[in-house]
Amino acid sequence: MITGLQHISFTVSDIEEAKSFFVDKLGFKAANEIRVVKGERVEKIIGFPALEMRITNVILPDNTNVELIEYVSPKGKKIDLSTCNPGVAHVGFVVDDVEKTYQEWKAKGVQFVYEPQWASAGALKGWGISYFRGPDGITMEIMEAPKGVKLHPATGCPIED
Repeated sequence: MITGLQHISFTVSDIEEAKSFFVDKLGFKAANEIRVVKGERVEKIIGFPALEMRITNVILPDNTNVELIEYVSPKGKKIDLSTCNPGVAHVGFVVDDVEKTYQEWKAKGVQFVYEPQWASAGALKGWGISYFRGPDGITMEIMEAPKGVKLHPATGCPIED
């Protein structure tokens, strides 16, 4: 039985650059130093012979663990991370003020797809949402929940009484 989510992971081409993005631009906390991981155990877990990775973690204010991995061996290749492609994921971060966060992060050089948009209808009615690009073009989003609305704790959709 699954009991929770332990971490979210992103494979990146430059771990120092990625860590800096999450810490210096987004304000996450560095959890540890960059460490080298290799050997038979991880080769079996991941499924690559002669595996060597550099790994670090950053932590959100709610203690969500974001793992950043740079594959030293085998070296990965750039892929099309357009969110319409099957298998491509993104992560949404809840913020208390989407407009303020957008302005602050944009001033720090975060590249947004578009300014925040507010849902006037549908499952996320009242939410303010803006997509942005992280290291290597990884898609992420910031989301502000509507005020004074009862929301489902897992989906964020309004609950009608």
